[in-house]
Amino acid sequence: MTSITKIKKYWNLNPCNIKHSNKKFLSKSYFNEVDKKKFFVEPHLKKFAQIKNFKNKNILEIGCGIGTMASYFAKKGANYTGIDLSDKSVNITKKRFELFKLQGNIFQANCEELSKCFKKNKKFDLIFSFGVIHHTPNISKAIDEMRKLMNKNSILKIMIYSKNSYKNFLINENIERFERKDNVPIANTYSIDEIKKLFKKFRIIEIKKDHIFPYKIKYYKKHLYKKQSWFEKMPRKIFAILEKNIGWHTLITLKKKSLIPQ
Repeated sequence: MTSITKIKKYWNLNPCNIKHSNKKFLSKSYFNEVDKKKFFVEPHLKKFAQIKNFKNKNILEIGCGIGTMASYFAKKGANYTGIDLSDKSVNITKKRFELFKLQGNIFQANCEELSKCFKKNKKFDLIFSFGVIHHTPNISKAIDEMRKLMNKNSILKIMIYSKNSYKNFLINENIERFERKDNVPIANTYSIDEIKKLFKKFRIIEIKKDHIFPYKIKYYKKHLYKKQSWFEKMPRKIFAILEKNIGWHTLITLKKKSLIPQ
């Protein structure tokens, strides 16, 4: 099994989305452009994160990265807590919060050891993790740790990679092997049936797929959005149907199972 140390080293060298802007690093314009690009390419992100009201809600984000969703939650008035395995990502998010005068509790931690970070009676209204736990060695352990921080009203929202997806079909090989070409230590994918087994201790509110990346990579790296020709000509309604069926992101909303049968 790949060690946490190796995974931490990789993400310290490669914080997610750090190259989303060419503006002065750690400036307001830098962070604003990072966020703009993230929400443009993944427009489903904000919608998936939504709950009835963020104001004064206790929110825990597993894998805060460089703080895009962290600042979003904090600006909405949430009592925000964010953790990340990467020290570098944590430090960047802290600097972002200082720059924008946002309030939050941000620290380095391993998602497989969450219960070590909080008091036993600590519970969150929302636990949010987007594209993170498929990179950890023991995903079941991480899920169990999140469950300990939930009560009957808590909501858990998680995105993990989809096995039956356009991206996997396009690569025509296991995504973990593909991402290893870029030295990503772990990048697992999951089918709907595998997801149901992973979350058997939870009440599943919704499972759905979203997100097909339609842009040409060489232009995207230059911050230009040029679609592949087949996507450029494709009607939006057809593209939305494809995302729903073979999207790369599986979006899962869960609650704790009630002890009393419903």
